[in-house]
Amino acid sequence: MAVPAESAFAVLTPPGRGGIAVIRCVGPVAEAGLAKCFRPAQASRLPQGGMPTPPLRGHASPHSQHAHGNSAVGMPPPGCLAYGHIADADGRPLDEVILYNVGAGAVRKSPAASAAGSRVAGSIFEINCHGGPAAVRAVCDRLAAAGLREVDADRLMELECLPRITRDARRALRRAFTPLAGRILLDQLSGALSRAITEILAALAAGGGETYLAPGEHTGGRTFAGAPNAPYSQGAKYNTAADVLAAIDALLGRWRTCGRFLADPPRIVIAGRANAGKSTLLNRLVGAERAITSAAPGTTRDYIEAEAALDGVPVVLIDTAGLRDPGGEIERQGIERARAELARAAVVVYLIDAAEGPTPEDEATLASLGSRVIVGLSKIDSRLAASQRRARFPLALSALTGEGVPALVAAVLEKLGWQAYRPGAAAPFTADQAAALAAAREDLAAGRMDAAAQRLMSLLQ
Repeated sequence: MAVPAESAFAVLTPPGRGGIAVIRCVGPVAEAGLAKCFRPAQASRLPQGGMPTPPLRGHASPHSQHAHGNSAVGMPPPGCLAYGHIADADGRPLDEVILYNVGAGAVRKSPAASAAGSRVAGSIFEINCHGGPAAVRAVCDRLAAAGLREVDADRLMELECLPRITRDARRALRRAFTPLAGRILLDQLSGALSRAITEILAALAAGGGETYLAPGEHTGGRTFAGAPNAPYSQGAKYNTAADVLAAIDALLGRWRTCGRFLADPPRIVIAGRANAGKSTLLNRLVGAERAITSAAPGTTRDYIEAEAALDGVPVVLIDTAGLRDPGGEIERQGIERARAELARAAVVVYLIDAAEGPTPEDEATLASLGSRVIVGLSKIDSRLAASQRRARFPLALSALTGEGVPALVAAVLEKLGWQAYRPGAAAPFTADQAAALAAAREDLAAGRMDAAAQRLMSLLQ
């Protein structure tokens, strides 16, 4: 018996209250299922960039099945929008929606054939409904009753047979919390990384061995084992084996200086003695009153974690309890947690009160942190720092007024190894992508072209 292709839907927007929710439907029976519950409103059909077309309720129209062959009556044709309602089995409206017909796409068969990667053609639709939990649940329940299975967003991407980089980019975009991170990931979603890998594969195909982008063809030529700087490919972007290695090195360089921050935003710990201005600095960097501040030492008893953007770069900031002899069990536990956060931090910003200077305990802590630490002389707004302290700790700042904070941000980004991103550049953004590229480079350097090509191809599948 033939294994049917799966038709399913998933809510793409995060759970909770919102203005709009997006529900994506895919599969061979997606259109038929939606036709059971979607009711177009009068003059609602809005082709992209066009004017409303005549009403569709109850009869065919120029945009219906008679004109487009594969569109059910009342459903928008590929590339078009329709305004209407999702209705229950008795025709009563459940929610006001805009329905977009994305078009046809490949869909995996399921359940058994999915493992083998078998594919069939299917329809893809997106529903924009109200974002309240009750409205979303009502629409989802109606879609399930119409024959579509509810899955999560990751499973839906697998059913759509989306390429690996596309799936990775969509997942990362759901977690991105800075505009810069979003722009970089959108560049990769639009094909920047895929094109860079394809260009490398094209050079390998022209340079010798199999033709990896057009199975069955064979071009011959030079191999990597031999003369790395000899002419390698006249038609591809990279003309020598050394050029190809340099191209992979460039991608790995962007991983280290850019992409890894998107996959796992670095943890920046703000540490120091009690009442050194740590909480005020966290609030300044976050742009909101996330931590309670007070002139009384020991206000922060536990660490506080907050997402922030440092010149657009996503980071996680941690405000910790002041390092001192604890005054009780709760404060002792807070200091222990502070030290645990210090151990796992990518960078530590250690604040020293400008008026008091460093203590022996400060010196011991700074020595234990090594090269990860940036020392800031804090509270320069209210207390005069001694000249010798300013000479030893030139990074002086006031979290209260903002003086010196831009210099601190620049120092943190330099310590992290961040480099400015060139718009449109290819940048690996997951640890798996970086590992595959590093392994492919090792294979190429050893002359194993076929193995390298297979690793690179796996990124495009």
